[in-house]
Formats: sequence, structure tokens, C-alpha cells
Amino acid sequence: MRDPIFNMSIVFDVIVVTYKVAPEFIIRCLDSIQSQTYNDYQVYICDGTPENYEGYTEIMKTFENYTSDSRFTLIEQTGRGVSQARNQAIAAGNNPYIATLDGDDLWYPEHLEWMVEAIEKTQSEQLPVAFWWAGADAEIKLQSLKTDEVYTKMGVIGWYPQWQNILDQSETFFFCFGNPLMPSNSAMLRSRYEAIGGYDETLQIGEDTDLFIRLAGNPIKYAPTYDNLGTELFYGHQVNAVSGYHGCGPWQTTTMGHQSSAADDRSFEEVQAEFQRQATARTLKSYWFSESDRPAWIDSERWTLLCEIAFQKSNDVEILNLKAEV
Repeated sequence: MRDPIFNMSIVFDVIVVTYKVAPEFIIRCLDSIQSQTYNDYQVYICDGTPENYEGYTEIMKTFENYTSDSRFTLIEQTGRGVSQARNQAIAAGNNPYIATLDGDDLWYPEHLEWMVEAIEKTQSEQLPVAFWWAGADAEIKLQSLKTDEVYTKMGVIGWYPQWQNILDQSETFFFCFGNPLMPSNSAMLRSRYEAIGGYDETLQIGEDTDLFIRLAGNPIKYAPTYDNLGTELFYGHQVNAVSGYHGCGPWQTTTMGHQSSAADDRSFEEVQAEFQRQATARTLKSYWFSESDRPAWIDSERWTLLCEIAFQKSNDVEILNLKAEV
């Protein structure tokens, strides 16, 4: 196990990526960073909004209100897509911990403080944890089975209260497969991020799930032994908190909205096809597995449960899954 991960001061590089994000969302996002009760951080904002976009000038003026703060750095994106933007912004910093926040989301004031408490806890227990996450408040859409009418209510996403009753932290890999974490409510170890090569820049949807899976490492390939824990395999840790708000609306990537460069010069159907192609491409990744891939160090009964959780196949998964459209 690599001891250095337990001996680093907790300083964050906060990564904010924006693409055609409305100024009112940018303001609430960046204000929420400045309002943090924990202040040991640097902020890197990577913006990819094209200059010919109708709202470009107003967006740039909005950023000027924050770049006077020496902790905030604005970077012009040199490539395309959210993965490239995050990688570019992360490369600009060098602090040992990374916290990401989408430009249309916000943190509650204690978000970084709670991440620090969780990091200190796992360090004190000498656990090889590479990433930490909390939940987010969000507007959840529910459709009536009787009338088909769609209702909106506040709920929590990305936080699963019973997951530790079912899974050991060493099984985070399987959990991340089938249960999406909120990138805006997470933090990760820079050294592990760099070791796996960062975000996959071919992905513009599901890129965060792909990253979390790779941060955890593949327990099918590597047995959870002393030599592998902290080198090839890492834990994830759920923070007992709801630490921010996730913006939901037609502008989002997940709704094929304009905040994704994948939507540029494409019809709705073409964007859908592109995102389906990316989702299919993930099944060709080296970490992908099937029920026939059970390693010798996992017994068959446990393996069945892990597959059910990863691929969402049984009622057991209801415990870990929010049945709502977000």
C-alpha cells in the first residue's frame, strides 16, 4: 500500500467547466465556491463557449467579476467536450485533491468542509480511498401512471443510504457500474487521477461514471491483496451529506441541450445517436465484464449480488437505485 496518500495536506483544485452556460447559473455556481467554509483551494474555470455564440460577451463579463479573486483562473478551452475541458483545467493546477463543479450546479457552504472531514477520516483509518462523494438536491420528474402527467418534486440524487449495508468499500467498482455518482459533489485524489490518464476525451456523456470506475480499479483483474490495494485497487467513500444542488433543465447534456458541444450542428436525433454510440463504446473498455467473468477470489453467491448491483437486474438493486427521471 502506498503510504504517501495518507500524508498529504488537504488542498483542492476546484474545476469548473462551462459551455454556453447562462450567466445567472455561472454566478450562483462561483458564488457558492466563494462561500465555502473551507478556503484552502484554487479554482480553474475552463470555458469553451464559441465567440460567435450570442451570449458570449455577457458570459465573459460575468467571469470578470471573479477573476479579480487571486484564487480564480479563467482558461479558454483548446479542445472540445466536457472531458477535454476538465483534463485541461486539472492540468493547470497541482494540488493533491481535485473537486469538480459543473457550471450550472452549486455547492452548499459546507461542501468542501465535509469532503475534508471524510478525507481525514479515511486517512486516519489508513484506507486506500481515491474518491469521495455526497448527494445533491435536485428537481426530480415523476410521471403519473394514471394520467401520464409529469410532476416535479425536490429529491436527493447520487446518494444511496443503504449502500454500505450491502457492499464493502473494496467493491466500489461494482457499485459505480450501476449507480451514478454526482461529479459536482465529489472529490478525488490527483495522483490516482493522473495514474489512470484522466477523463476519456472521446466521451461527452457518462464520462464521469467511466472515470469513477477506473479510479476504483478492476477487482476482477486484480485481487484485493496488500500489494494491490493502494496501487491497482482503491476504495470510494460516501459522505453522509447532501452537499449541493444539481441544476436540471432542457439545456443539459443529458437532455441533448445546448450546453454540450456534441449538440452543435446536429439534430436531436443525431445527438441521440452520438450519445448511444459513446455508451456502446464503453462496453469495449478493458474494465467491462460479464457474469461469466467471476474471479476465483469471489464466491458465486457474492458474485451474483455484485452483478445484480452492477447491471441493475434484481429487486436487491432497488436499495441502491433511485427510480426517477432526472
